[in-house]
Amino acid sequence: MGMNDGGGGGMGQACYVYPGTPATPGRVTPDVSFSRGIYMNGSMLMDDGRSVTIWGFTDLAAGGGGGMGGGGGAFPSPAIRVTEGQIVHTSLTVNMMWMHTIHHHGIEPSMENDGVGHFSHDVTGGTYTYQWKASNAGTYFYHCHTNTPLHAEMGMYGGLIIDPKPLATDPVGTKRAFKNGPIYDVEAIWACDEIDPAWHTLDWAAATCGGDAGLNNLNPKYFIITGVDGANSALTAMAVNMRVGQTALVRYICAGFHPQKIDFGGLTVSVVASDGRPLPAAWSTKSIEASSAERYDCIIKPTTTGSYTVTVQFIHWITGKVMGTARTRINVT
Repeated sequence: MGMNDGGGGGMGQACYVYPGTPATPGRVTPDVSFSRGIYMNGSMLMDDGRSVTIWGFTDLAAGGGGGMGGGGGAFPSPAIRVTEGQIVHTSLTVNMMWMHTIHHHGIEPSMENDGVGHFSHDVTGGTYTYQWKASNAGTYFYHCHTNTPLHAEMGMYGGLIIDPKPLATDPVGTKRAFKNGPIYDVEAIWACDEIDPAWHTLDWAAATCGGDAGLNNLNPKYFIITGVDGANSALTAMAVNMRVGQTALVRYICAGFHPQKIDFGGLTVSVVASDGRPLPAAWSTKSIEASSAERYDCIIKPTTTGSYTVTVQFIHWITGKVMGTARTRINVT
């Protein structure tokens, strides 16, 4: 099937050809399955009253819109959460008007199941089932890997959490960051991202057939935390609420393209894992700097009550200037 970057998100004249979607090699019975469709008509209302178009994945098993791009959906896309050691199937259904993939970022499956568009295949006009193993407990995310800069910017990503198997000695309900890792009471997933409204007017295949669509020039106007405008809304919507004596696990995902610096409002955090792997030794800090797609697992144990304002600065990758800031809170009672 040949596709071009004609406007409106629909079919165009052929300019390149993709192979057909193959069968899943070595397919076995999974321990857990997820079924994803897509939406191409979502909308996010910003704190200044303006809206931008959002794309993403739907949960077909929960009644979300199918591969036809209708119905809108959650942003970020519904999380995938599994247990260490499980064999996982993630099925993606896409109609003939678009091409998309799912790449489970940080997971190491076979080439056919890695979800890198063009390199393996793109899903269009049917369903492909990605088969992978949840080998290491930690924080990951999944995203579309077709026309990656644009599709990720448009919102086609979601959290992917691998929980460790419970220890035989742990009481029922115990939550750990990873095997033999720290126990936590409260969890937050902060996927920090930037939005350039100009990009959100482009066609799904912009620049894939040549030409300059401006994808080398990202000028964000909005700065968000897990799908919430960080100007004001995230102060309450994404806040961590906990008590003295409790332990919080903040799963921080640098989901944007520009570097970020997250400051924990004066609280000292213990960074226990990076990119889905436990660190040899945890390190204490009051702030973290990260580049695109980096993830950090942070343990927080406040000793005093208060409301601590967390700030995420988005830094221009060339000039080093702060482009904008998102804010949320850690409320301790």
